[in-house]
Amino acid sequence: MGHLLLIGRLVLRDMRRRPGEAVVFLLAVTIASTSLTLGLTTSNAVDIGYEKTRAATAGPDIIAVTTADDPSGVSASLADTPGVTEQADPVFAFDTYIKAHGKSAHSAVEGRDTSQDAAVDQPLVTSGTWVRPGGAVLERGFAKALGVSVGDHVTVSGRDYPVVGTAISAATSVYPWSDNAQGPGTSDFGGRMWLTSADTREAAGEDAGVHLIYLKLDDPTATQHWMDTAFADWNEADGWVNAHDWQGVLLTDKAMIRDIQPALVVGGWLLAVAAIVTLAALATARAARDNRRAALLKAIGAGPATVTAALLTQYLLLTLLATAIGLTAGALVAPRLVDPSAGLLNTVGPPDFGTVFAAVLLAVVVAVTGAFRPALRAARASTVNALTDPAHLLTRRPRLHAVTAYLPTSLLLGTRLLARRPGRAVLACAGVAATTLMVTALLTWHIELAARPDSTQFGPIEVRADQTGQVLLAVTFALVAMSMLNTVLLGLSTAVQARRALSVARTLGATPGQVVAALCVAQLLPAVPGVAAGIPAGLGLYWFFGTQTMPPGAWLLTAALVILLAVGALTALPAWAHTRSPAGRSLNAEPA
Repeated sequence: MGHLLLIGRLVLRDMRRRPGEAVVFLLAVTIASTSLTLGLTTSNAVDIGYEKTRAATAGPDIIAVTTADDPSGVSASLADTPGVTEQADPVFAFDTYIKAHGKSAHSAVEGRDTSQDAAVDQPLVTSGTWVRPGGAVLERGFAKALGVSVGDHVTVSGRDYPVVGTAISAATSVYPWSDNAQGPGTSDFGGRMWLTSADTREAAGEDAGVHLIYLKLDDPTATQHWMDTAFADWNEADGWVNAHDWQGVLLTDKAMIRDIQPALVVGGWLLAVAAIVTLAALATARAARDNRRAALLKAIGAGPATVTAALLTQYLLLTLLATAIGLTAGALVAPRLVDPSAGLLNTVGPPDFGTVFAAVLLAVVVAVTGAFRPALRAARASTVNALTDPAHLLTRRPRLHAVTAYLPTSLLLGTRLLARRPGRAVLACAGVAATTLMVTALLTWHIELAARPDSTQFGPIEVRADQTGQVLLAVTFALVAMSMLNTVLLGLSTAVQARRALSVARTLGATPGQVVAALCVAQLLPAVPGVAAGIPAGLGLYWFFGTQTMPPGAWLLTAALVILLAVGALTALPAWAHTRSPAGRSLNAEPA
């Protein structure tokens, strides 16, 4: 109990004295776990939202569309098929274009009674009221895309109708796949709206339209078997019929997140890489302080296990807290993210076991990879050496010295600083590669979007494209922000650890500008292979999930140069701060 109390007090004291370090690490891991949670829970969130909407609207198991002038025969035949428990009266509908606020949009228009007592498919009114003579109700996602709300007006077949309400239904997929009132042939994207039966007939005019027949089965999971049985011997003379099941509606709804899910999952793991770099940079920057704390603990009798636990506890606690926040945030945001067209009930559900396991695994990987080795090294270090912080003997590398002997001073110092700490070079390379990968994917997505043939022809489909672009941009922005922070932290830790070596170089004639340039070189050299690896990795990953689109070479070259310039500029900030103090002060400074 005494050890636990000691560790707890040390952690609280350290967090009070240096809250910035704790906040930076907490944010890094939270962002990574939130992105991963969103990516893993989106599919489940669609299932939950659709099931809730289906239950609230008495959603059908089978949706049949017929072009028969008199649908009573088709309706009777379907009702007599074994397995049918409920059937709604045939609904007349036709396919047309409607206008609102100067926009023209493809839509199905369904005729309904003014009462909402249909046996199957009872649309849930989300604002306003249900249909009444002369009034229209729009599917909520369709109304959102058109910018229409209750009180506005829409034009159908030259007739003006006020919008009296908006509603949602599980009988069709979310907008822009809500138009079921189409006969044989290819189907177009479109929305869905409801009028009274009389208004629908009047608006249809000479359009024969179709009839929609909604059915409930005694076994909702056996829809495919039911359709195979019901239409095995169907006679086309009885009328053309097309049927689809609720599982197909759900699969179409999931298509809304087809592109954003891999971006979130991959982005989550890339952000985890950035979080590892953040933690490693923080651990390196505070290495001298941790070494001294470890020595003091060992001097009063603490063993290596206690010392390691004392140094790791803060990171583990922050990691667990960040994971909990990330899981909660992901579960809360997922319902809104997966339904950009607002066609489902937003329902928050807890993340499943797989999501929790992946988030915890990510957190453990971050903590162990970033902090375990520095903590173990501090626990194993000599107590006397850690307290006195003597100058460390450098490992002689004759070949490296021979190769760099005739380089300019900045390149010589930077190359040798890099060679002394190859692990940090790997971290810098990995962080830059992760950022470059997402930047490349974002550029590729923009090129693919521009290359789509007549991308404005099916304006509704851009709902998904806009959502994908927003997710890619958000993940890329988060990675860029973390990469910038990591570059500053790595530059700061390099300057701190090399302060004596660089001070000696300054006493031997190196100028402050050359010292700054040397620190920049130490960061830029590993950044170059990171950029070189990130561009093809980003293209390959995007091609794996998307299409083989290639951004212009000038774009990729510009992105690479901007990333390298940003690395150099951000490294120069802590390097310049290091050179402001006189060299003698750095040499005479006591250990922190």
